[in-house]
Amino acid sequence: MTHDAPHDTSPNVEHQKIVDPSDAVVGLGFVFGAIGGLIGVIAAVILSPEFSGSTLYYCFMAGLAGGSAGIVTGGMVGALFSVARGNRR
Repeated sequence: MTHDAPHDTSPNVEHQKIVDPSDAVVGLGFVFGAIGGLIGVIAAVILSPEFSGSTLYYCFMAGLAGGSAGIVTGGMVGALFSVARGNRR
């Protein structure tokens, strides 16, 4: 046992990387938010009747809506992964 690694450092102990549950939630929320925002912008461009100044507004609003939906979904999926793994700190 050392100051740098207070846990048992015997050779029989396997070292595995444990991801903090909050990192999983934030990471997946960021990824799903970016994907949702991109899908929202693409959908706004495809569904707009004509390309005008309002199309930029539609893209902005669809990006916000898709991004927020992605963040919520990613946070939920990250929390489910964290709970399913059952790692304690």
